[in-house]
Amino acid sequence: MSWDVMIFNTRGKKAPPVEQFKEDDYSPLGPAAEVRERLSASLPEIDWSDPTWGIYNRAGFSIEFNVGKDDPIESMMLHVRGGGDAIAAVATIARPLGWSALDCSTSEFLDLDSPSQEGWEGFQAFRDRVIDQYREEDGS
Repeated sequence: MSWDVMIFNTRGKKAPPVEQFKEDDYSPLGPAAEVRERLSASLPEIDWSDPTWGIYNRAGFSIEFNVGKDDPIESMMLHVRGGGDAIAAVATIARPLGWSALDCSTSEFLDLDSPSQEGWEGFQAFRDRVIDQYREEDGS
């Protein structure tokens, strides 16, 4: 179970509301090797042992970068797990590259200068409820 964030290259422009977002509002993120290089420049600890699936582990959270096999990379999905300040890491990679981050749980683009914690906190609350429910049913 993860909090999912889709990354688009909106060429430094603010993304419109999701219901108005269309294909010509974004460009590819870039050539696969260049995208991995740019991500690693912002977050050097990303493990690219599998070049289609980078993993970033920090105290309290992890981010999996699902960049896929396509070259160039059109967009990518981030799968975020844990707790802590994962949104800051998302903003660290997206903001300087002119990319936008779509919070899949709220269906809204994050304001990378002042991101809402709603989706991230909502995911954590949901995850915790599921775990608690499982423990109750399992008797642990």
